[in-house]
Amino acid sequence: MLLMQKLQTGLGLIFILAAAGAISVSAQTVSDSSSAAVATNVTSSSDPKKAEVAKPPIATSETTTSDKTSTIIGDGNNSKTSAIVPKESSPETVPGSAKPATGDDKWHFVFSPYFWMAGLHGTTGGPNRTIHVDESFGDIFHALKFAFMGVFEAHKGKWAMQTDVEFVSLEDDKATPGPLFSSANAKIKTFVFTPEAGYKIYNDPDKGSFVQVLGGTRIWHISTDLNFNAGILPAVRINESRSWVDGVVGLRGKAALSEKVFFLGRFDVGGGGSKFTYQLFGGLGYSITEKIALIGGYRALDVNYDKNNFVYDTNQRGPIVGIGFKF
Repeated sequence: MLLMQKLQTGLGLIFILAAAGAISVSAQTVSDSSSAAVATNVTSSSDPKKAEVAKPPIATSETTTSDKTSTIIGDGNNSKTSAIVPKESSPETVPGSAKPATGDDKWHFVFSPYFWMAGLHGTTGGPNRTIHVDESFGDIFHALKFAFMGVFEAHKGKWAMQTDVEFVSLEDDKATPGPLFSSANAKIKTFVFTPEAGYKIYNDPDKGSFVQVLGGTRIWHISTDLNFNAGILPAVRINESRSWVDGVVGLRGKAALSEKVFFLGRFDVGGGGSKFTYQLFGGLGYSITEKIALIGGYRALDVNYDKNNFVYDTNQRGPIVGIGFKF
């Protein structure tokens, strides 16, 4: 009996020891398998292809700023890495890659004072008393009392507003009175105001060239004080002034000849208050700076007014020089 109890006790201990050994071996096997799996994921650089296969799925997300992209990279265990990656270049992000807007919705202004070295040729006077004036610029300059001349322009896109103002005061002792008087003295004041609107029918802003249709008015005010000294007839004084308005239409253009040199030209014709009037101008300009340019050329202005016992049929022509200021 005692022997049987000892035998059962021994068999139980052997069973317990065997079970414990089996459990220990199983645990070691599982531990080794996990370590091998981790080692395969971490140290797979020795075989790039196997490393590519062994990689766990990667989740990415992007956050875009004005010029960079932040990419979040994560694996299956929710670990994340943030990397700043430059965004791919595009016309919106590369300076100068996009063409500038061709439309210009801002007003631009130009003021151009000028000096017109014109002679005066023609006839002026009152009822039955006229004088013929044929004066060169030298004579005009000697007789010049005061002068102001200038052009003001405002333009926006294809539209433009332009005003040309000319005021000249002359006193001439060499006027020819005809055979009935010994001599004559003529004081002539001329005010010409030409407001016009223009529209560009051709425009190449890259080259600075355009052709513009013009339409407007030319407003005249002429004042004459004529003194006819006694000859066959006794002395006579005529003091007359007239104002009238002519409608005018024409063309104006500019063509760039080089980076700094350009050609300017204009022509207009009209009438209404007068029988007929026209103007011609052609010249060259030179850009000193982006805002300042010198201008020189030749201009002719003709008018034939003969109404209400007053005659002013004259032609002014000669070289012209000026300077333009942009602002």
